[in-house]
Amino acid sequence: MREIGEINDIMYGTRDASLNWEEEYIRFMESMGFIKGLLSPCLFYHPGKDSRVVVYGGDFTILGFEHHTDWFKDEIKRVYEIDFKARLGPNEGDTKMIRLLNRIIEWKHNGIYMEADPRHAEIMVKHLNLEGCTPLAAPNEKINPKHLSDEDIKELSREDASAYRALAARGNFLSIDRSDIRYTVKELARRMSKPRNINYRQLVHFGRCLSGKMRVVNKSNYQKSFKIMDIWTDTDRAGCLETRKSTTGGVVMMLGDHLLKHWSSRQTIISLSSGEAEYYGCVRAGSQALGFRSMMNDLGVTAKRIRIQTDASVAKSLSSRRGLGGVRHIQVNQSWLQEKVKNGTIEIEKVMGIIHRADALTKPKDGSAACNSI
Repeated sequence: MREIGEINDIMYGTRDASLNWEEEYIRFMESMGFIKGLLSPCLFYHPGKDSRVVVYGGDFTILGFEHHTDWFKDEIKRVYEIDFKARLGPNEGDTKMIRLLNRIIEWKHNGIYMEADPRHAEIMVKHLNLEGCTPLAAPNEKINPKHLSDEDIKELSREDASAYRALAARGNFLSIDRSDIRYTVKELARRMSKPRNINYRQLVHFGRCLSGKMRVVNKSNYQKSFKIMDIWTDTDRAGCLETRKSTTGGVVMMLGDHLLKHWSSRQTIISLSSGEAEYYGCVRAGSQALGFRSMMNDLGVTAKRIRIQTDASVAKSLSSRRGLGGVRHIQVNQSWLQEKVKNGTIEIEKVMGIIHRADALTKPKDGSAACNSI
């Protein structure tokens, strides 16, 4: 077993320091009986102690019963020089609020609350000189190229473009934990290479919307275990008025109402029909679901049934058939979903559009509507 000094030697001063550290902590975890995940070398599960560990850089986060977390703490202190941050839990002596990777996590009697780092919103509003401004509720409208002037499409100066990229990137990081701004930030981020005057005005508009809702807290209620993982997906066909490409939005829901992930992304293919665009959205949802199920398996969680929720009958029909049929313009590499539906790995279910949870991730909507829909 390596001493602390030897670990420091391999961590600093070499290009492959991260690889050496990965090999080191894997060796340590496996020596204690943990099983390394197949999806990610950062996930570990101990079947005998029913404990799960996630490694992020030099941070170890463990989930388990109190006596098992105490055992892990004692074992890791024998090898590494560590700082024990806190134990988040329901008992009287446990910490009730903690910062983990700059996220605020709070344990309450009615659930667990998580909030993204509020500093990102504060920095964005401050850099845009919007402190004390009148907040806006409505997000940016779609850009119509027919209504743009020469001044609108003029590229920003080097300094303004650099500031735009920095703020758009900060918003992109914030949107990981905030579904209400995901679509708007996606639109800002796709113009980072060559931002224009119209895009900077969109950024200022977004900052005014953000100033009225600086903090959003995600709540996970205590609830029973569910056997189905629901993935909601929706697509706005040809929603981009400049490129006529479609936008796909989706949310991964598991264990009832718990939100695991959300996304809003522009399709790289120009779809020739709404059914084709919606089918590509189902393919994206299926790949996300399979990845999450593999991650859960790595953490010792029993595999869940995957059910994709879509409001498009054509997409459901295309996913349930074999072959492309008359829709021959669909790319062949997107047809793997049909095989997964046929063998029962993935289920497709039609839902009403008025209750669609992913709708707010495909088009501009009021922030409160986006939060409520998810």
